[in-house]
Amino acid sequence: MLHRLPRVALAMCLLLPACLPASAQDDGSAERLRIHGSNTLGDALVPAMVESWLHHIGYTGIRRKAVSAQQTEIRATRDGMPLIVEIGKRGSAAGFSDLVEGNAEIAMLARAPDAAEREAAWQLGDLESPDQEFVVAVDGLAVVVNERNPVRRLSVAQLRELVTGRIGDWSGLGGRNAPIHLHLARAPSGNRDFLRERVLGAAPAAANAQTHATLAQAARAVAADPDAVAVVGVASAIPRGTRTLAIADGGLAILPTRINVMSEDYPLVRRYRLYGGPLMSALGRSFAQYSVGREAQKAVERAGFLAMTLRPASQPRAPDAAQPYGQAVAGTERLPLSLRFNAASLTTFFDSRGANDLERLIAYMRLPQNQGRQVTVVGFSHDDGSNRLIATVRSNQHADTVADHLVKQGIPVQRSIGMGATRALGGGADAGTRYRNERVEVWVR
Repeated sequence: MLHRLPRVALAMCLLLPACLPASAQDDGSAERLRIHGSNTLGDALVPAMVESWLHHIGYTGIRRKAVSAQQTEIRATRDGMPLIVEIGKRGSAAGFSDLVEGNAEIAMLARAPDAAEREAAWQLGDLESPDQEFVVAVDGLAVVVNERNPVRRLSVAQLRELVTGRIGDWSGLGGRNAPIHLHLARAPSGNRDFLRERVLGAAPAAANAQTHATLAQAARAVAADPDAVAVVGVASAIPRGTRTLAIADGGLAILPTRINVMSEDYPLVRRYRLYGGPLMSALGRSFAQYSVGREAQKAVERAGFLAMTLRPASQPRAPDAAQPYGQAVAGTERLPLSLRFNAASLTTFFDSRGANDLERLIAYMRLPQNQGRQVTVVGFSHDDGSNRLIATVRSNQHADTVADHLVKQGIPVQRSIGMGATRALGGGADAGTRYRNERVEVWVR
């Protein structure tokens, strides 16, 4: 262990500058909290949460100032002491690098850190811990077609072929013989960034794609053209005369309903995250913890994003009552979440979102209107191809872990059951697919 001591000392030195007041770092008299990273989060989402947080903890004179295209400052005062919250918007990679190097206390990411970033951040500890990762919103892509289009579903691979132009006729996707008219958001945009990261990779979008300044314009173009398709945001209003396609990623084809998006069962969803180091200042930790709470999530909704607030959503078609899954949840309604796990952590069983969702679930069930209601917990596992019994046992363990926690908190559990590797959301043996498939649903009677 002795050979690790210098590295730990180095980590302390790297993190200290972000925690010190500005008087120790520059000539200003104001304390400064630095939040750097994603432009998507930094434009409206994080400033809205910061202003809500400052008001909540007693700051006054709250005012927002655009210092440059890449930096916003929010200034406020409490007990005569000024504070500047610096929101830098140079991208997720730059924000995470600033966190690692001690130039920011909190990083805003519109994606998960990649392997190289995690390796560079070894000194930050368990980045998937609920104490360091804070999921503040979700977003994603929806594929919209004209209601007269017979195509109902696409795989992610087919969507890639469509958007790159390799498939240019609907007959190649099971539709009629007609050219595909593709509509996309204008680049650069968060929608196009996620399309590239999740679907396209290094391949460019089709050169003949029509681009629009807003996602609403792209969706409206589809309503007027039976051969059109648009890639819009999951929170976009879908105009009359159009519908969304179910998307499959090696498993079930899932529609982008609110339940499927908020549970992340739908494959084209991404999390918006904040990351902090283990030595966050009191102010930094106060904001990070506030960001996942109810009041901050109201600000998320006002900023036009899908908040993490737990509330019922309209139910899709009930599962087939002739199947074990349908029998298990008969007479119940599903809540819009799926609890997932942190297999790599030594400190927590659930991932950061799962840990917070579990607390939201408990608070929801304790509401006066939910007194007397009971929970059904349904676990799923990943098929590792070796033994079906192993998947069944593991799914039961997942469900029982959640049920036991709820019971200890006084929440009535009607039933806890594992469904093995049925209803797989993804196919393959990679860690990402296993992560999506290993989950627990919660249903309420």
